Amino acid sequence: MKKGISILVLLLFISLLLPPPASSFSLDRQEIKELMNKIKQEKFDLILPQLMKKYQIDMWIQVMREGNIDPLSGNLGSDAGVFVFTLRGDRVERAVLGYCRDEVKESGAYDLIITPKFEIPLTHFPEYRYPLIEFYKLGGVEWPGGPKTELDFRFKGLGKFVAERDPHRIALNYLEKLGSPVLYEEPRLRCDGISYTDYRLLVKEIGEKYAQRIVSAEYLITEFLARRVKSEIALFKLMRKWIDENLKKDFNRIIPGQTKLQDIESVRFVVGKNGQHKRDDDTFEPGDLICLQGGCQSGCFLEPERWPFGNHYDVCFEYGYILPPGETEVPPKIKRAWADALKVRKIIENHTKSGRTAGETFEILKKEINKAGYIYVNRQIFNPKLDPQKTQVPLDMHAAGAGIYAPRIGPLGPDWQRAMELPPNHHFYFEYWVYVPMPEWGEGEYLSLQFHDGALATPEGVKYYFPPPLKIHLIQAK
Repeated sequence: MKKGISILVLLLFISLLLPPPASSFSLDRQEIKELMNKIKQEKFDLILPQLMKKYQIDMWIQVMREGNIDPLSGNLGSDAGVFVFTLRGDRVERAVLGYCRDEVKESGAYDLIITPKFEIPLTHFPEYRYPLIEFYKLGGVEWPGGPKTELDFRFKGLGKFVAERDPHRIALNYLEKLGSPVLYEEPRLRCDGISYTDYRLLVKEIGEKYAQRIVSAEYLITEFLARRVKSEIALFKLMRKWIDENLKKDFNRIIPGQTKLQDIESVRFVVGKNGQHKRDDDTFEPGDLICLQGGCQSGCFLEPERWPFGNHYDVCFEYGYILPPGETEVPPKIKRAWADALKVRKIIENHTKSGRTAGETFEILKKEINKAGYIYVNRQIFNPKLDPQKTQVPLDMHAAGAGIYAPRIGPLGPDWQRAMELPPNHHFYFEYWVYVPMPEWGEGEYLSLQFHDGALATPEGVKYYFPPPLKIHLIQAK
């Protein structure tokens, strides 16, 4: 049984990485684009100067290479380029050297975009790393081989740029202490996106004097991703409305006895005894407790057509119950489980605030959950050896949004994720489980519910940018 449940947990984790459902809700792509540009500007104006002062960083150099996924790609606007941020008084100068995406130029968030000047014997070749298809459309022809490669130009001009600003501490995107989680999780923190080749070329370009001033940017990057600005919260609201519309659409499509699980576009399952689920080719039937999951988990990198919100994410679980003929409400066993789930949510709401570390918050929540008559458990698996009269509750309330899990209120991942303080308006996943013993089903039997929706930790407590799922949708048999 334990092996089966472990596989179930793994499948559920994988399901969070699946693409989101198509939406009938019309999104204004221009509005999203403007919001994402505003996010860049606000974070550069409001967050970055504070953090560079906090960590005594004069210059931050972020080196991103094509093909190497970086959590900052959405925040900076490109998956390639050399981004240089220099603290000059109370403002950060923003510069990009070399190749970068058009989004960088269009965002209005950068002061300097510097393209290296060099000559290649070609016609109609207007700039470095011009898209090949466009080059051909303009009448260009492929060039003969030669001694120069992209490595000769990647950091061209950076040495002069750095020397003119004479920084005392230069933060570079490599890891020193903050490693990624061990085992099954896909690493979410890519502070060490720079390669050894990049490092050698960069050091050669800036010279030994400035190379000796290089330090890791890991703390700066982690906190830069974790802190939120008002425009991000506006994007979360829009995102969550889109997810909610998708989930409502899918609940309305379910015809008991006819609709198969695989006919529903959202990630979906039917909650059964001991966490067991129906198969995809099974139909939804009266008496089924259904969970639909909408959105996208942190760390997914999807095409804009499938996920239009860049590297900002949210995931929401909603529950529905198919009423058998003659019934008008969910049965007592589900009512009991749902009531426990809402009481646990209230405990979390009352004791999760910014300004404390994730670890401090975690210890408080464990204590309060036990005080309320439940049993906190570290593993996301029901333990049949514990008190059969008490509901078991595990937590994993990790950061959401930009591809990182820290700060993390829960037992998983390395300790440094719990050591981080929850910043104001900390965006996290309200993720927890309730395992409710069902002795009427037999010894060791239980019903499990999992919750996973976005929220904000503020100095006053938990706030929502969209109403959380607080009720079970009732579906009438037709």
